[in-house]
Amino acid sequence: MSEVSKWLKSLSRQDKKTAIQTKAKELATAGDFQTLYQYLIDFNFIKAKISVDQPLALIEDYDLALHPVKPSDLTAEQIDNLKLIQGVIRLSENILIQDNKQLIDQLWCRLVGIDNLDIQNLLLAAKTTRKSLWLRPLYPSLMPPNTELIRTIKSYTAGVTALAVTPDNQQIISGSRDNMIKVWNLNTGKEVFTLTGHTKPITSLSITNDGNKLISASEDATIKIWNFTTKTKIFTLTEHTASVTSVVITPDEKELISSSDDGSIKIWDLETGESIYSINAHKKEVKDVTVTPNGEEIISVSYDKSIKIWNRKTRKLTTAIEGNKAEYNGVAVTPDGKQLIVYDLDGEWDFFFGDIIVFDLATGEKIYNLSGHQTVVESVAVTSDSKCLISASGDSTIKVWDLQTREEISTLRDHDGYVNTVVITSDNKWVISGGLDATIKVWDLEKTRVNKSISSNHIGHQDEVNAVAITPDRKWVISGGLDGMVKVWNLTDFSEVFSLNLDYESVNDLAINPDGKQVFVGFPGSLPRTKQRAVKFIDPETEAEIFTFSAPFNLGNFMALIPDSELLLSGYWGDRGITIWDLESKEEIGYLGPYEDSASCITITPDAQKAICGYEDGTIIIWDLETEEQFLTITEDIGWVCSVAVTSDGKQFISASEDDEYMRIWDLETGEQIGLLKGHKREVLDVATLPNNRAISVSVDKTLKVWDLEKKKAIASFTANSGLRCCTVAKDGVTVVAGDYSGRLHFLKLEG
Repeated sequence: MSEVSKWLKSLSRQDKKTAIQTKAKELATAGDFQTLYQYLIDFNFIKAKISVDQPLALIEDYDLALHPVKPSDLTAEQIDNLKLIQGVIRLSENILIQDNKQLIDQLWCRLVGIDNLDIQNLLLAAKTTRKSLWLRPLYPSLMPPNTELIRTIKSYTAGVTALAVTPDNQQIISGSRDNMIKVWNLNTGKEVFTLTGHTKPITSLSITNDGNKLISASEDATIKIWNFTTKTKIFTLTEHTASVTSVVITPDEKELISSSDDGSIKIWDLETGESIYSINAHKKEVKDVTVTPNGEEIISVSYDKSIKIWNRKTRKLTTAIEGNKAEYNGVAVTPDGKQLIVYDLDGEWDFFFGDIIVFDLATGEKIYNLSGHQTVVESVAVTSDSKCLISASGDSTIKVWDLQTREEISTLRDHDGYVNTVVITSDNKWVISGGLDATIKVWDLEKTRVNKSISSNHIGHQDEVNAVAITPDRKWVISGGLDGMVKVWNLTDFSEVFSLNLDYESVNDLAINPDGKQVFVGFPGSLPRTKQRAVKFIDPETEAEIFTFSAPFNLGNFMALIPDSELLLSGYWGDRGITIWDLESKEEIGYLGPYEDSASCITITPDAQKAICGYEDGTIIIWDLETEEQFLTITEDIGWVCSVAVTSDGKQFISASEDDEYMRIWDLETGEQIGLLKGHKREVLDVATLPNNRAISVSVDKTLKVWDLEKKKAIASFTANSGLRCCTVAKDGVTVVAGDYSGRLHFLKLEG
């Protein structure tokens, strides 16, 4: 037993809380930094501290050692270790506040693989305290400490839609879809206060240089001017007739400029709140407005596909950039006043395009495009030196661009869903982003610019992972994504060993022959493909042929191999049945159907006698593979069936639906529902069965759960940072791989 554990055990119940709260400060005050170090790397102390206090108090304990008042004798390695552990607590703070039982999982997910004795001992100590079944991370699939992400703040119940930073860079101001404005301490992540009064979501925020006045805009068609010091409302401006899309304060701080979905730009006296002038600016919604750094020009963009520049003094239009195919979503001007930056929607094809377009402000000529986001750009910010552009997108990413080289520096990934807004502190140190996932994230911009982004190099894909599979020998993991890529990963060291772009929009499913020699790839669409494409995979170490990728001659969105045969079943969206293929002859030899609605998922019983198919209308049909006739039809109203899996004994099967958060257990012979698995908070997207009457499931609620099917309850859980999309289990029954919406892969081992 360690000295720390002995100390914890010696504490009386009456004194325990206070003793744990004050121990680190006592040691730092005494200048005993070596003892303080032993406490701060001891799992039992970390766990005890979080159990009696907020994570922030533990973070501050590390600051006592990392920023000592008295001379410290800590070594460079010890300091690095403390920074790593503190970084984990800071990154996990929002999770630990809600559930401090996640401490072990967070430590493992962020520190596993670090080759340091003290860190490894910490993880081992955490592991030995786990008395129940758990999913041990094999690779740091969550953002590790000491990378770009500093912390995540979560307090809202709805998406964050607007951000601003106080002039002293000490506080974050955020607006949300729940109509509230909150103020946060940038250095600690603590909420300072809340402003209420708007009746619809906040759309834009701006603050004066002296930090005394805050301006907020809302979908409720109003603008509010607040005394930020006294936390009181001064004025409510009500002349817009539709959602106010943006507000900006002029550099001289005499006027306030606003834009609206009513097609107008309005100019207000900032001191009195009086409406000075109204410009009927565009034929459609005005989505954003800004003012040039010299305060002389107002620039607006609209869904009418135009950019307009107005003289602020005369209120007259001076330049109109029109004739574009794009519906513009936002605008910014570089602080040096030389470049105009807009971001657009693709109006011609009516889908999100995600381009950033840079114009010469003096001439109005287009200079270049910045392309890389997979969908609409929601917000941009420029560093005060005009050298870097930060963009936030609906593809869940934030990109950092070099405006001098016109190249992408890095991609930041940790939001779960749309990133709605992004700002930069005036010292160019921090990037702050807000997302649809109701979180605010603080990023280290300096580290991003120097390191070229560690966070962009996560294990996985550039977009959501749709399918994962493990080869029978458990050596390789294969993944397919919405990015159209198929990738092979070494399950020993988790390195990417093979990447294949099959030139299709998305990879939707994967299937591996029992001998592991062929991998079949399924793609979206309802039309058959007549040409087979085969790509051989060579082991990079032995240079031996391992398996062949078979792109579809007719594989479809989902598929299943019939055990001990050369037959494969596949289905398409829009098709009314399941096709049976002979893999040797590459011909269609059977068809299960038709049915009145589209098939959506399929699995085969272990005896290869039956196929279980789920349909979009909630029907489940069990087909006899020999006769190709319906053996059993289940028509209960359970919603779109997105996954089915058979238990290892072949007596039961499990279904998951996109319409609710439950999974259902069915008797395979009678079709009777014999159990309901409750535990997920949102829809379950994939399910797989394990030996010993167990199953795993993944959900949009970000969790992977292990179920005891006899007891009908969850017995282990893993929480990711993004909604989980797919999962698979190796033949050993304990190695689990899951893919999520952000593109990450999670490698886990069932233990305990």
